[in-house]
Amino acid sequence: MKNVVQILVAAGLSAAVAGVLVNQSNKRNQQAALKEQRHQFREETRRREDARNTAYSQNTRALGDKSQALEQSKARATKLEGALEAIRNTESPNVRIMPSPQAIIESLQELKAGNARVKRRAVYFLESLVDLGDVALPAIEKFLERNVDLELQSLARPKAQVAKEQNNVGGKGGGKGAKQPAAAAWNYFRPFPKPNDSFPATLRLGLLEVITAIGSTQAEKLLLTILENTGRGVEVAYLEIALQDIARDLYVDEILEATRRLLTTLPPVTADSMAVDRRAKGYLYAILVKYKDLIFVDTAKTLLITADGRLDGDVLRYLRQVLGTDAMPVFHNVMNDERLTDELDRYAIRDAILRHIGTDPQADVLLMQTVREGMAQQEEGGAFNWGPMKLPLSALMQGIDEAPAQNIANRRELIENLREEFDHPQLNGALNKMDAGLEAAQQGVIQGGGKGTSRKIWE
Repeated sequence: MKNVVQILVAAGLSAAVAGVLVNQSNKRNQQAALKEQRHQFREETRRREDARNTAYSQNTRALGDKSQALEQSKARATKLEGALEAIRNTESPNVRIMPSPQAIIESLQELKAGNARVKRRAVYFLESLVDLGDVALPAIEKFLERNVDLELQSLARPKAQVAKEQNNVGGKGGGKGAKQPAAAAWNYFRPFPKPNDSFPATLRLGLLEVITAIGSTQAEKLLLTILENTGRGVEVAYLEIALQDIARDLYVDEILEATRRLLTTLPPVTADSMAVDRRAKGYLYAILVKYKDLIFVDTAKTLLITADGRLDGDVLRYLRQVLGTDAMPVFHNVMNDERLTDELDRYAIRDAILRHIGTDPQADVLLMQTVREGMAQQEEGGAFNWGPMKLPLSALMQGIDEAPAQNIANRRELIENLREEFDHPQLNGALNKMDAGLEAAQQGVIQGGGKGTSRKIWE
């Protein structure tokens, strides 16, 4: 019995010890788990703090960069404001200030003769306007509307030369000893004038070149406005070139309309007229010839003889060039017009007619008549006077390079008639040489001839 009790007590003690051990084991496990949880929590807390610190650093750097950029921007603004202030105060020698268009045009008007650099300064001012582009157009238009001008070419020449030229054309207000303007008939023997493309003759023409060089839509419109309102032939000539450069053949009708209008309204040339205005009609008729304009022909016929009975050489040249042989009836009527008494005028109309010998029978008759008049002026026993023979003999050789074979044959027949009628040794010698030249031309082999050869015959 006693052993049983001992066994039970031992078993109970064992169970109690086991329970204590188990309980202690459980506590250790719980403490380990708790420790692990605390470790994980601390790790998570640290990671989050690191992330916050990283984000804070990045934001701080970004904010610093932005602050630095702002400070730099403020510094640049301060520097720019200082530069602008320097410009406003004209204290900065390194900053080039472009003058206004109005100021440039005023500088052009203030150019003075006698300055060796006046031409260079004029070009500089004009090109400065070109550089400004459309900004310059309103000021240019305002100046042109004033209808004032300045001769630029005369500024570039010595004063003595300008004074001499003014005296030769009558000077200002004429004056004793001043030469009268050349007779209008002389213009027939001169080529039609052409606009000067190297340096503008006047300020207005220079400004027209500026507008053309700008070349914008606004510039094109301004050129058309000027074309509609100008009263100067030389300006129409410049505008014709300008508008053709900007818009080829688009404004030909407007150009011709302005040309015809102006030819019937041009003011008379006076001693005060600028050099480019003295041949205003020549510029305009050159345009009509260029485009072979026939619309103005009937009006031109009424202008061929002026109110004072003189021949207008520009009109004569225009009719001859655009009508050709169709002008012969008009020219013959003028030749027989009793108002035409001046020798130069009659010489010009004869030249226009004699250019059609071998083609127009009346021209052939006039050739024979002109030679008879020349032979009547010869002095018996004296040296042969080739002066009055120059016109008819030149006509015989005029344009033989382009003349058809039948025309050349007709000219040779005229030469034979002259030889038979006058039988003058010196005249016949010249006629024989001319006949040889015409024969060579007729055979297609040009040997001499033309104006140069015919001149050598009697000079």
